Amino acid sequence: MGFRLRPTSSCTRACPLHNLQILLLLGLILVALAPLTAGKSDGMDPYIELRCRCTNTISGIPFNSISLVNVYRPGVHCADVEVIATLKNGQKTCLDPNAPGVKRIVMKILEGY
Repeated sequence: MGFRLRPTSSCTRACPLHNLQILLLLGLILVALAPLTAGKSDGMDPYIELRCRCTNTISGIPFNSISLVNVYRPGVHCADVEVIATLKNGQKTCLDPNAPGVKRIVMKILEGY
């Protein structure tokens, strides 16, 4: 007993069973592709969220506790510049891009040190 992907000639309009078979097939393809992105930790999220990453920002942080700074430009996901600092203990925190100290860090990054 096999599944047909084409409606039989007795179906003059879209067959509900045919639509269900196509949806199930697409679901199986998506499930099969999901493990390809699972477990990858190359620093990038496998899915780009269409919202701002930073809801709360801080303006004061000891700069010697920062190990990495990522600057995200405004785009379709968020209308704001986002500055995310990774601290030496591994914690990530959002910095206020309008704070004078953070502006100096961002300018040094953009200038290439």
